[in-house]
Amino acid sequence: MNSLSRSNDANIIRVAQVIVLTSFIVLWEISARTGLTNVTWTSSPFRIADNFWTSLMSGELLNHLRVTLSEALAGLALGAAVGILLGMVLGVSRMVGAIIEPFIMALNCLPRVALGPLIVMYLGIGFASKFALAFSLVVVPMMINVFEGIRSTDPVLVNLLRTVGASRMQVFFKLLLPNCIPWIFSALRVSISFAMIGAIVGEFISARAGIGYMIDTAAGAFNVTGMLMPLIVLMLVTFTFDRLFVMLRNRLLHWRPADQR
Repeated sequence: MNSLSRSNDANIIRVAQVIVLTSFIVLWEISARTGLTNVTWTSSPFRIADNFWTSLMSGELLNHLRVTLSEALAGLALGAAVGILLGMVLGVSRMVGAIIEPFIMALNCLPRVALGPLIVMYLGIGFASKFALAFSLVVVPMMINVFEGIRSTDPVLVNLLRTVGASRMQVFFKLLLPNCIPWIFSALRVSISFAMIGAIVGEFISARAGIGYMIDTAAGAFNVTGMLMPLIVLMLVTFTFDRLFVMLRNRLLHWRPADQR
């Protein structure tokens, strides 16, 4: 009965979400067509869809999207790998963690987006600067989440494993690492947006291609439709990655209760 109730609740939520989204789009289009809003400044769903189709057919959108995704995903991949590794090292070694933690938090407080102009000055206007900016936005949140994930492990369980003769490696792989998985995926869901932000900010500063370049060019021409269309496309792509991370997390943690994944 509980399973059936949860299934019904999930269906109701999905239907409500579709209704809210559809209502918003319809009201937006009606307000644009009836003159309640000025399409010069707000555009409309029809204009955005038409612009999307034209850009898609010309290949312009896919080319710019490919550039931005390559920068963002490369930064996400390396930032996640380095962040997870550093977080594990800091979490396992209490002494090193206690020494380094204040510096990590200070680094996290640094507005790394503001480093964009400096990074572009050092690395140029090509791929490297956007990748570096995306990497810098990802690595610290990943490191902090893994660090906290290891520290949140119940010490009673750690002592229990040690009591039965488990080695440090066994404690790590049997307890600490599995305990970190929800933290890692939570960080990944946040970091995919950070990686996109890093790539876009780098393209705003200086670029020859990318979604940020498209938006910046449209802004220079006061083309609101040209600005909103790539933004919406990037939002949908990023949301898709978020859903993929959720699906992978649920598959890896299928043994845990749904409300604890």
